[in-house]
Amino acid sequence: MGRLSRFLSSSIGQKQLMAITGLIWTGFLIGHLSGNFLLFAGAEKFNAYAEFLSSQVWLIPVELFLVGVLVTHMFLAIRLTTRNRAARASTYVAKSASDATLASRTMIFSGLLVFIFLVLHLIHFKYGGYQDHVDGLYGLVMERFSQPWFSIMYVLFMVVLGFHLVHAIQSVIQTFGWNHPVYMRSIKVICVALALILTIGFSSLPLWAWLIEKGGA
Repeated sequence: MGRLSRFLSSSIGQKQLMAITGLIWTGFLIGHLSGNFLLFAGAEKFNAYAEFLSSQVWLIPVELFLVGVLVTHMFLAIRLTTRNRAARASTYVAKSASDATLASRTMIFSGLLVFIFLVLHLIHFKYGGYQDHVDGLYGLVMERFSQPWFSIMYVLFMVVLGFHLVHAIQSVIQTFGWNHPVYMRSIKVICVALALILTIGFSSLPLWAWLIEKGGA
């Protein structure tokens, strides 16, 4: 136990734990997007999917686990960022422009925006009163996304999410030493592709709903 405690209190241990928690949430996003694609299938299938999830006994434990993972990820991100900035200030070490990208320099801010989006997402959908809506969760989602300002805001947040994931996934690879020089270019392409798939996938939902509503008006 002492060895584990020392490892988790070290910088490398905290980086690896932050990488693991980030991977868990990335996996959740992939699964969540797959389920949300049922929106394209219509009200019956989408509402059946929502009802299936809400009726599962494991839903609350899984949600609490994800909250714990998210809190741990945010805590470690803030702690490591603060520590790194303090180290650079004390040693006057500046990261070169070739090493530091815009995504890497703004990770803490993009992460904060993603967290704000998550809170708003829960307020508007999970706790938005879909049980009382005549068309269930499908109706609520379509109603929200039919509002141009809401759809635009949603898409902008998804762009921030993708921006955050591009650097985050590459950081995971570097943290665990998987960045082989021969394959690093391909790995970066895969990271960008995954971020784009999630960004475009989630963005397609409000844009599709908006166009459907607009076409039916």
